[in-house]
Amino acid sequence: MPISIFRVKDRSMLPALGDGDYVIVSRLSYLFSAPKISDIIVLKHPEKGILIVKRISKVRGKKFYVLGDNAAESYDSRDFGYVDRHDIFGKVVYVIRK
Repeated sequence: MPISIFRVKDRSMLPALGDGDYVIVSRLSYLFSAPKISDIIVLKHPEKGILIVKRISKVRGKKFYVLGDNAAESYDSRDFGYVDRHDIFGKVVYVIRK
C-alpha cells in the first residue's frame, strides 16, 4: 500500500511528534529520490524488527544515521548505528495531532 497511517507510541520525537499523534507515511516518496537529512521516516528497527519513527541526521551512501528529536528518551543510531536503505519503510508526509 503506498500510504500508511501509524500511531506514535513514545516521546522520542518531541517536539515534532508526540505520544499519541498519528503520522501518514508515503512509501512512494523515495521511489525517485533518495532519503535526505532532516526527513522524518518510519523504519524497521535493525535489532527488534518493529517499526519506529526517527529523523535522518547523516547519510553515508545507502546508510542512514537516524536520531530522535528528544535525545533523553530516544533509542536510535547512537545505540544501533547506521541503518540500511532497505530498512526505511517510508517518509512521514503529514502529522495528525492527538
